[in-house]
Amino acid sequence: MIKFLLTFGAGIYVGIYVTQNFEVPRVDEPTKLWQKTSDTIKDFLDDHKKP
Repeated sequence: MIKFLLTFGAGIYVGIYVTQNFEVPRVDEPTKLWQKTSDTIKDFLDDHKKP
C-alpha cells in the first residue's frame, strides 16, 4: 500500500511539473476521443473490406 501511494504521489508530482514547465496539449474529452477512435476504425475497415 505504501509503495502504491509513493508511486501515485510521484506520478502526480511529475505530471504537475511537466504541465507547468512544458507546452503539453490538452487531452480531449472521453466522448471526443471515443468518436475519433470509432471513426478511425470504421475508415480502416472500409478501406480493407474485401470486394
